[in-house]
Amino acid sequence: MATGNRRRSAVTILYDVPFKAYVRIALTPENRHLRMAYHDGTLEIVSPKLRKHERPSDRLRIIITAVADWLALPYDGTGSYTYRRAGEGRYRGMGKEPDQSFYFANTGRVPRDRDPDLDAGDPPPDLWIEVDNRVSSAGRLPIYAALGVPEVWRYRSKRKTLQFLRLVENSYEPIDRSLSLPALSPAIVLEALGLGDDAPESEWVRLLRDWIALTIPRPPAGA
Repeated sequence: MATGNRRRSAVTILYDVPFKAYVRIALTPENRHLRMAYHDGTLEIVSPKLRKHERPSDRLRIIITAVADWLALPYDGTGSYTYRRAGEGRYRGMGKEPDQSFYFANTGRVPRDRDPDLDAGDPPPDLWIEVDNRVSSAGRLPIYAALGVPEVWRYRSKRKTLQFLRLVENSYEPIDRSLSLPALSPAIVLEALGLGDDAPESEWVRLLRDWIALTIPRPPAGA
């Protein structure tokens, strides 16, 4: 299946993997705990995530849903569901699961009776979250672009930096405000993440709700 492979700490990279073989590997129940990224024959497998990765991922999800609820914006969260798009040829195709993902503009197009399928015409998530800990997501941006994800947030957990990106043609460019949640900028989200940084999540959520009420203006009634 693969003519070569390379291992980098907790990351295994396999080459010359057919797209259908990648899908079989990804759908094998024993592999559900692994993270995978597929790009035209190259399969990257990452061992299970660590707590220091999961914590910012969970808190970014809570910030997004809390702000959307405060602004009464409809949304659907699809978590780390794997999105794939087959290409032409045995080794062509893309596949990746985000750390978190959300539908906003396309909430009404999310299928209710089955999983989203990009090859069937379903839209990708409007907002895709990546938390970089052991592996940088910079090299995976072409995958997100090929999947058609309009907005990506990249949080670097070691440096505690956040970048918002939007899809322009086939690549991403930085933006100062979120497309899905224009009330949010990278600086505002970083401020929210830093509230009670050492506090238990329950206390941090209470701080977050108070902070949102003071920081994020609600639109006028009926707007």
